[in-house]
Amino acid sequence: MNEISDLLRKAHEAVTESGVPEEYRLVAFREAIRFLAPQSTVAPRAAATGAPRPVSASETAREGEADFGVSEAQMYDRVVSQTDADRDKLELLVHLDEDGPRIDIAGIKLGKTNAERTRAVAKILTIVRGFGLDEDATDLDVVRRECARLKVYDQGNFSSHVSKLDGFVVSGTGANRKIRARGPGIQSFAGLVDELITD
Repeated sequence: MNEISDLLRKAHEAVTESGVPEEYRLVAFREAIRFLAPQSTVAPRAAATGAPRPVSASETAREGEADFGVSEAQMYDRVVSQTDADRDKLELLVHLDEDGPRIDIAGIKLGKTNAERTRAVAKILTIVRGFGLDEDATDLDVVRRECARLKVYDQGNFSSHVSKLDGFVVSGTGANRKIRARGPGIQSFAGLVDELITD
């Protein structure tokens, strides 16, 4: 338990000393924990007993390639090379975990209305999964779940919000609907990242 307390204290100190803006402190705190966790004393103690330390799915995602065949760093590299998005801002906007890319800013900051927020989620996930994970098209259920997680899901209007996206195409029917980015959607992605992650 002391190891966890020490880890949290070190992460808090690192974020405080960094001077990161208030709106990014939660993301910075999470990243500090992720950075410091492998240096904790948990792994050496497990090695001393001869028992292998269990590796979580999130550790696999950042240290190896998880189930997606790509590391988080590779995901960023691929998206940046195809969209010219700012790498530092992209890292503040999304991260890769065992379930795929996740949006790191609060849902309320994705737009003024739920329609705008839903479309922002769809744009981000479609581009990041499309280029970062080499996904041909993104399942709309993935977008729906992320909207629900961010508390911007509007069940009655979700399909309508997504179908009106400029630069994106929705195909399929029922539970098999997918969304794919086209030229204009790809070209506008760097601007969306800049707009959502302001200096």
